This record gives sequence, structure tokens and C-alpha cells, in this order.
Amino acid sequence: MNKKVLIGLTSILIACNSIIMTTVTNATPEENIEKSTIQIKELDKQIVDLKDELSNLNGEISQLDTKLKENKEEINKTEDNIKSTELQITKRKKIIEEKQEVLGKRLGSMYKGNLYSNPLLVVLKSDSFSDAISNIQAAVKIISLDKKLINDIDKEKEALIVNIDELNNKKDELKTLESSTQNSLEEIKSKKKSQQDALSKLSDEKKKASSIIEENENSLISHSVSVINSSTSSESAIKEAISTLKSLLPQINTSSVKNKAQNAINKGTSTLQSLKESNSNKGNSNTGNIDRGSSPAKKTYTMEATAYFDGLLTASGLKPIRNPAGLSTVAVDPSVIPLGSKLYIDGYGYAIAADTGSLIKNLRIDLYMNSREECYNFGRRNVTVSLIAYPNEW
Repeated sequence: MNKKVLIGLTSILIACNSIIMTTVTNATPEENIEKSTIQIKELDKQIVDLKDELSNLNGEISQLDTKLKENKEEINKTEDNIKSTELQITKRKKIIEEKQEVLGKRLGSMYKGNLYSNPLLVVLKSDSFSDAISNIQAAVKIISLDKKLINDIDKEKEALIVNIDELNNKKDELKTLESSTQNSLEEIKSKKKSQQDALSKLSDEKKKASSIIEENENSLISHSVSVINSSTSSESAIKEAISTLKSLLPQINTSSVKNKAQNAINKGTSTLQSLKESNSNKGNSNTGNIDRGSSPAKKTYTMEATAYFDGLLTASGLKPIRNPAGLSTVAVDPSVIPLGSKLYIDGYGYAIAADTGSLIKNLRIDLYMNSREECYNFGRRNVTVSLIAYPNEW
């Protein structure tokens, strides 16, 4: 395993150990939630990096698999050529043996006194001078052909040996290449397995951290859900609960909590329809959100306000949003305003105290905006903050 992968896995394991250590402290629920959101952000970055690394490894594995396939095809082709050459060798050996046999017989007959073994004997045996010349020429030609035959036999032997040696060398090279490629493939697969194990561990840790976020989100919607589920709730209370859930819905991360909130909204809407039909002669009740004046503030603060944007996750695990017609996100000092409280801010609207900040201390508040330009335009100013409801009261 290379150094880069080892360093990456080491940092991941350190991060996981850090996460485990932070969850075993005797922290308050608010501190646990905030720590969980920090852990999730860190884990998400680690997970993204791991997935990128796994994607690269999958690409390398694919390339090596293709290389192995091509190499295997080349080995098979070479082995077929070797078999074909071996067949040719067998056939040529037979031809060579036949030629050697013919040559052997001819040479044997010459040594036994055949007329072609002695040119003088050829002349004496001839019937005429012209016949003698013809016989001598024939004898010389036979001797020349025999020499050529011997040379051809030697060359064929040498060519076959060279051919088979070249093919065997090529096969050995291909086998070596195959072994090297296979080793590289196994090494990358081992890296991939290590990365997948690390990814699995990170995912498990994220689930643990997310369970704390899920618990907090369930707590945020519990009051409104209980109002809708209660058979004694008034029409206005149900409308308020529906409005609250609709405002919270875009900020919730956990799918199971989203489903629970949506089911409660559906149930509340159905209940309102039934109440409307049974009380058709009573006219419509007050609709929508609570007006600040209709529900007295538990506390009122004059705070120095700044603005921020571009966040993915708040300290309470919710998604930050800016919704002037609904519920926006603000960052507070939890020692002044508990996280999960419902606020009304003059000039900004309703908000949930869902986030914190290192500079947000005492009577400071940070209002979430949809762009940097909105933050610049807002600047820094004093605002009146009314605490409408504490956590689990709305």
C-alpha cells in the first residue's frame, strides 16, 4: 500500500477515534447536538475524499482488467502459434527424414562404385564422347543438388529452432507481464478493500452522529405533532401546528422525521376539513402563523445583529434557510436563548434559534441571508428580538 493511502487511512482513523471520544463526554444535549453537527461536517468531507479515491481505484482496476484480458488473449494466440509451429516441425521433420534417407541411399550407392561415384569411370562406360560429356554433366548436377539438399535441410532445422525459441520467449514475456499486472491488480484491490472498510466505519460514525440530530429534529416537531394528534385541539391550534411544521420541513435533514412531519400536516389538514364541515355555520377561524401580538413574548431583547449565509448545517443539525414568509434561521448564544426557541425579530420575521457562532456571545444575534449581497446590505444594526416559545412549546 502506498504512502498516500496510508496517510489518508491514518487521518480517517484519527478522525473516527476523535469522534468516538467526543461522544463519551458528559455534555449537555445542546453541546452533544453541536458536536454531532461538527462531526457530520468532518465525516462528510472524509467520505467525499474516500469516494473520490475509490472512484480512482475503480478506474485503475478497470484498466488493469482490460490489460489482463488483452494479455490473456495474446498468450492464447502465442500458445496457438506454438502448437501450430510444433505441428509444422513434426511435418518438416518427417520431410527432412525422407530427404535424408534419399540422400543417404544416393551417397551409399556412390561409395559402392556407382557410375556417378567416379568421373573417369563415367567416361570409360560411355558409348561416345558426347555421351560421356552428358554423363559427366549429369553426375556434376547430381552432386550439386545433393549439396543444396544438405544445406536446405540444415537451414530448415535452424529456422524451426529459431521460430520455436522466439515463440517460447514471447510466451515467457507475456506470462511475466501477466504476473506483474495481476500483482498490481491485487494491490489495488487491497487498497480498495481498505478504503471501503474505512468508508464503512465513517458511515457508521455518521449514523451515530445523525441519530442525535434525528432525536433533536423529532423533539422540534413533537409539540406540533401532538397538537394535531390530540382530539381536544382547537381549530386555531391545529392551524398553528400545521404552519409550524410547514416552516420546519425545509430545515429538517432526516427523512424519517420529514415523513413524520408531512404525515402530521396531512392529518391536520384532514382534521381541519372535518371541523370546517361540522362548523360550517360558525365561519372561518383565524388562519396561519401566530401574530406576535396575539401571543405575548416570554422575553424581549435588544440585540446587536449581523448577517451570514452559505451554510450547509447549523449547530442544531438543521439546514439554514431564509424564508421571510415562514421561519428563518438565526444564530444565538445558547446561554441567552436556548437552541430550538421560536423568535420574532423586527424587520426580519419569525425565526428559529438553530445555530451558534464563535463571535455570537451575550446579546448578539446572526441572521441567515440568501446571499452575500443581502448580508452587506444588512450590515450591523440593533434589533428587537421577542422570544415567542421555548423548545418543545411550539
